[in-house]
Amino acid sequence: MDESLTPPMPMPAGGRLSEPRLKVLRELLGHRATGRTADELAAALEVSRNAVQQQLTALEGDGLVEVLELRSTGGRPSRAYTLTEAGMELFPRHYAQLAGSLLRHVRSTFGEEGLERLLSRMASELGEAVRPRLEGKEGEARLREVVAILDELGYGAFLDAHGRVNAVNCVFHQLARTTDAVCRYDTAVLRTLLGSDLDHLACMRDGRPACVFSPR
Repeated sequence: MDESLTPPMPMPAGGRLSEPRLKVLRELLGHRATGRTADELAAALEVSRNAVQQQLTALEGDGLVEVLELRSTGGRPSRAYTLTEAGMELFPRHYAQLAGSLLRHVRSTFGEEGLERLLSRMASELGEAVRPRLEGKEGEARLREVVAILDELGYGAFLDAHGRVNAVNCVFHQLARTTDAVCRYDTAVLRTLLGSDLDHLACMRDGRPACVFSPR
């Protein structure tokens, strides 16, 4: 295939990664199925093999690239590298756009009640997945385990002095800008995990510093 006809690859989110490492990731994105050796990367990026190998070692240590295969070169086998799933996730994703479109179509096709049923079913699926962790736990023990689960899911959850659940990170931040359905999903999840009703006292969607839920 003529390399000049290969469409340009998007750059991954920078974060703490240096420009040389970002370029290595970008080059590997276009050759994920076959992988690229250090020599191939060096030629494509027009840098030394040693420079590329340093970047690959660091990226492999971060879990962003992995060895796909060992290639025979007539001498010492060369490692062909590819992106890991974590490396792939550094590149632009449009999950929020897709989810927002799905929610709009569910609402327009099945109405508000249909959307509520869907959100409740999704919450039930999550509840079933973590059910073993909640078995035999009641009261404060169950509440603390629920908060731990939410924290592991990325909500930045903790209990305040009043026994209320605080979540300082909205895991659906972009989607929440366009619909309050995700807020209702969060409420449904908490209700399912706690096995009791609750009040949604504050919401980051309204500019609050945290979403706050008070179990009844």
